[in-house]
Amino acid sequence: MNPSRTVVGYLLDQLAQRGARHVFGVAGDYSFPICDSVCGHPTLKWIGCTNELNAAYMADGAARVGGLSALCTTFGVGELSALNGIAAFRVTRRSSLHRRKEVDRSRR
Repeated sequence: MNPSRTVVGYLLDQLAQRGARHVFGVAGDYSFPICDSVCGHPTLKWIGCTNELNAAYMADGAARVGGLSALCTTFGVGELSALNGIAAFRVTRRSSLHRRKEVDRSRR
């Protein structure tokens, strides 16, 4: 195993191996490292959205067409909006992954 490999890099590789082609989301202060990793990935494409609700529904649509998609959001109130799209994933039993960056409270 590569000692310089990150958890995000491993996760993105696994998504790509399982057929995901896009990661939808809203870039934010706490999720920039994830967004940068997606942009640098050889097969996944970052699809930036205007808000978390749109990103969640776009990820749901992509999963309906392609079988697997991913959603990345940052810390904040938009998480509540993203739950609507995530609920659509669950109702249709589609494969999805929602990655959210947590705030390290010790650094506040």
